[in-house]
Parts: sequence; C-alpha cells; structure tokens
Amino acid sequence: MTKQVKILFVLGIFLIIAGLITNFTMSFSADKEEVSKRMKEVNETYKVFKREASNFSSTRDNLYDNVFAELYFETLNLSINNCLIELEKYEQKLDEMEEIAEKLKASCGDIYFPESDINTKCKTYALSYEEMVNYFMNDIVQVNQNIEEYNKYNVENNTGIPPIQKYNTTKNYIDFNKDKKYAGKEDF
Repeated sequence: MTKQVKILFVLGIFLIIAGLITNFTMSFSADKEEVSKRMKEVNETYKVFKREASNFSSTRDNLYDNVFAELYFETLNLSINNCLIELEKYEQKLDEMEEIAEKLKASCGDIYFPESDINTKCKTYALSYEEMVNYFMNDIVQVNQNIEEYNKYNVENNTGIPPIQKYNTTKNYIDFNKDKKYAGKEDF
C-alpha cells in the first residue's frame, strides 16, 4: 500500500470514531436533558397532587363529619338527597385527582431517576391515588348497602315509604401501581 492510502485509511477510521463519539455524546446529552425535564415535571405536578390530595382528604373528612354523621336509619329518606349531592362533589374531587395522577403517571413512567426524591414521589403518588379511589369506593359501597337495607326494611314492613335510589358511579376499585394489592379496599 502506498503512503497516501494508509493516511486516507487512518484518517477515515479516525473520522468514523470521531463521528461515533459525537453521536454518543449528543444522544447522552439529549437523554440527560429529557430526564431532567421529566424530573422537573414530576416535582411540579407532585406539588399540585399533594395540595389536591389534602383537599380530597378534607372533603372526605367533611363528608364523614357533616353528612354521614347525620344519616340515621329512621330518617334516611329525608337526609339522603343532601348525602347524594355531597357524594357527587366528592366524586368530582376524585376526578380532579385522576387528571393529576395521569400526568404523574406519564412523567414517572417506568423510569428510575437519578434523584431518590423523585423516585419516592413517583411511588408515593401512585399508592396515594390508589388509596383515594379505593376509599371512595368503600364509602359508596357502604352508603349503597345502607340504602339497600333501608329499602328492604320498608318493603318487608309495608311502611309505604318509596325506595331510595342508590348512588351510581362508573368508578371501581383499582390497583393503580399494579402491585396486585388494592390499597385502601375493605371487604364488607
């Protein structure tokens, strides 16, 4: 081989290696930027999630203190309308939580982030959201069971009181974090 061919050959190999290194560096930089962006999204969305989770909890506490506490078997037909209205508000809070949880799910994905704080937030929101939905379902099941018992009692004793309509929802118990456990679900 001539000296020129050897120089061109070495130069070609050098350019190929330089191209591969540049490509790798650019890909690594882009991945790093994407991870950084997703960590920022998780942080910001988690702040909203945390605030709304507190609002959801307050709504549930209010429901127990001011609505469920006033539901007596003897006067259920008189107080049930207020209960059903408050349950709708309760479900609306849960719907708001669902939107935020979906944003976090998209940001967290199946990624292990370099900051443990972000990984903790991803695990925490998923468990918290699952518990919220399942607590909601527990409450609905309990109210509907009370309504069933009330309606059954009135039919059996011919009281003439018309049956009360149950609360209808399209929601169901969930395993949001897919750990094969339904956090917050109770068996009645």
